Amino acid sequence: PREDRPKMWRTLGELENSPEFEEVLKREFPEGAGLYTEAKEGGLSRRDFLRLMGASAALAGVGLAGCRRPEAFLVPFKNNNEWTIPGKFLYYSTAMPTRTGVMPLIATTVDGRPTKIEGNPLHPESNGGTNGFAQASILDLYDPYRAKTFLHQDQQTTLEAFTKYLSDLRATHQKDGGAGLAFLVERTDSPTRDRLRQEILKQFPKATWAQYEALSNINAPRAAAAAFGPGVRALPRFDRADVIVALDSDFLNSNEVGIGFSRGFHARRNPDQGGAPMNRLYVVESNYSVTGGMADHRLRTKTSAIPAIAVAMAKQIAEKTRNSDLAALVTAYPNPEGEVDAAWVTECTNDLLSARGRSLVITRSQQSLELQTLVHGINEALGNNGSVVEGFTLPVQQPSATIEELTDILKAGRITTLFVLGGNPVYNAPANLDFAALLDSVPNSVRLGYFEDETSQHSKWNVPGTHFLETWGDGRSLEGVYSIIQPMVLPLYGGWSDLDLLAQIAGIAKPEGSELVQETFKQLFPGDITLTWNNALRSGFVEKSAYPIKPTTFNAGSASAIVAKAQPLSTKGTELVFTSSSSVDDGRYSNNSWLQETPDFVTKLTWDNAALISPATAKKLGVEVD
Repeated sequence: PREDRPKMWRTLGELENSPEFEEVLKREFPEGAGLYTEAKEGGLSRRDFLRLMGASAALAGVGLAGCRRPEAFLVPFKNNNEWTIPGKFLYYSTAMPTRTGVMPLIATTVDGRPTKIEGNPLHPESNGGTNGFAQASILDLYDPYRAKTFLHQDQQTTLEAFTKYLSDLRATHQKDGGAGLAFLVERTDSPTRDRLRQEILKQFPKATWAQYEALSNINAPRAAAAAFGPGVRALPRFDRADVIVALDSDFLNSNEVGIGFSRGFHARRNPDQGGAPMNRLYVVESNYSVTGGMADHRLRTKTSAIPAIAVAMAKQIAEKTRNSDLAALVTAYPNPEGEVDAAWVTECTNDLLSARGRSLVITRSQQSLELQTLVHGINEALGNNGSVVEGFTLPVQQPSATIEELTDILKAGRITTLFVLGGNPVYNAPANLDFAALLDSVPNSVRLGYFEDETSQHSKWNVPGTHFLETWGDGRSLEGVYSIIQPMVLPLYGGWSDLDLLAQIAGIAKPEGSELVQETFKQLFPGDITLTWNNALRSGFVEKSAYPIKPTTFNAGSASAIVAKAQPLSTKGTELVFTSSSSVDDGRYSNNSWLQETPDFVTKLTWDNAALISPATAKKLGVEVD
């Protein structure tokens, strides 16, 4: 080290406040010195700020090193790992859990460390595709701000203390049958978690199991159950559709609906394809989306007016097809408000009718239960159900409570122990629930989370969670293909997965490796588990494990009873519509700088959020642009 270099500063803030800072900055980083001067004069842009902080961090590193030489102790492997060659990439199959089903992935590792994520090209639904969230998930693994220690009342504690606490809770709730026990979990299609849930409910039959997602798709299975019966998942086959109508559905946005839909759509988008005509896309939406940008015909309207457009389409289709079931739905649906472009709807409807059995009407899974049920009726009248829309039979599951139902129980004071597994309900639960105050009122609250966030601050215990690249797990895709979540490294900070915690509550010792998942695997795929398991690890999924396809039979009576409950939305005044973010989703990726730096698909905004309004509306509201 040079003698004229300043000695160690404790923090970057202390460094910048030191009298030597500008002098050293000018000598070591001339560009940074100019930015620093500009910053003091108040003319610093965000990009310049990042450049300045990069220079400051580099200089801080010089100071932090002081006059000591960096030292490292390197020792060779006692036993070489299989296939390990220094600097050579190794690839492993795994999967990323999402609220729409697991996403099959291939993880690239270098010297035992995961460094890159790609899609699994062998998976029948993937074709090697991923989305931005999966690509950036590698950064979350190494995030220095993730939860690292067990906390009790905001004080650091030990794993042994928490394990004893769980043991005492088990003994307490075995006496009351779990009457005061509740769980709040995120949406996931994990057979192992479902198995542990059943094991827990056997021991604590009075316990409450609730599920919550800020961007919930709970109305989609309810609409399918009303139209086709319970246990049916209706999935569109875009590669079979000649004409597609998307009612407030951004199905080409993989961040919203997962991978798979866009592949079928683009297969029919090529004008030079042979054997089939190029598809045609109609989009009705309130905001400009990825799907709207691909539309052949796009109708911009208020979100509240979309039910009126759907009813107008359904009425014309029912009349021209003489379908009594759809006519009954139209009659049962209360008259929705909203302006309808009659000429646009008529042309769109005629195009659908010209492609009966080869067309598709789809809506967003967050839309109302009544509208989604009506859309199933429209597809039935057009002859699309069973051809373009396929039904899959789901395994029978015990229904979960909603977060609204859970809060009612909490308000009644009947819950003494609440486990919050993942998510951040204090941050994103509906404001009228006042979930933070309810969580404060619970005597025993345990939060398993990846960060020490808002929910952690209101929980008695905070347990550090694991990244999906650190723990064993499993899951099913939208079509039900079973995948194994294979870890690349041990938990960096000794965290627990939701399977680890649920196993402890069920009285099962914390598993070693893949024990919990293998037990589920044996039940799902009996036989020679060694061969089947190894093949699944190698390819990333189990072949021919998708849900069985079920012929759909439309239940007009049940569907009519649902649509009759529709509440007409007022279309007067100015509407505020909240949509998911292509960078932070529902807020869960707010700490991921790669995603924050990624421009929005449509607006190209980075590191920002904005209220998007038309020039006419801006003028009406008196909003001026600087």
